[in-house]
Amino acid sequence: MKINYIPLAKAKELLDDASKGRELNDVQTAALKHVTKFSKVSAEKAEKLQKELVSLGLEEMLAVKVVDVMPANLDELRTVLYPHIQTLDTDLGNKIVETLHKSR
Repeated sequence: MKINYIPLAKAKELLDDASKGRELNDVQTAALKHVTKFSKVSAEKAEKLQKELVSLGLEEMLAVKVVDVMPANLDELRTVLYPHIQTLDTDLGNKIVETLHKSR
């Protein structure tokens, strides 16, 4: 079974759409409150960024994690990726941070 990872912004979009057609249960309402508070970009930008980061060589799960946090510099990026990537190549890290800065 393949797991599809989605950024917080996409989860927010899905929950917003669901709330238009019906009342959300308590868990869904709490999830919507959480993703509204913590999503940093629109769903469209998040999906685009996720694809760009995967094309740079990040695993899909890590790309989503990076998009959700939107680290501002290389040190923050390393913190987000640790322990999955313990030694991040500086060139790759700079490319990732630059890609994120373009989408802010």
